[in-house]
Amino acid sequence: MSSGVIPHRVVADRSACCGYGTCVAICPEIYQLEGGLVVLTTDIVPPELLERAIEGADSCPQAAIVVEPVEG
Repeated sequence: MSSGVIPHRVVADRSACCGYGTCVAICPEIYQLEGGLVVLTTDIVPPELLERAIEGADSCPQAAIVVEPVEG
């Protein structure tokens, strides 16, 4: 990872997910639907997908997905 890039992780609250799939439409590399609920292909967001991962999280009508910087 290059200097100055802050790693981010994505957290999904499956109990809040209603399966709209907007996150999947925006960033299928991170978000998938399984059994009608969101699953993550990874919890650490690759830097090149950060913008789309955030957009996918922000598109969730249930606010079930959060992209946050990794502390530490």
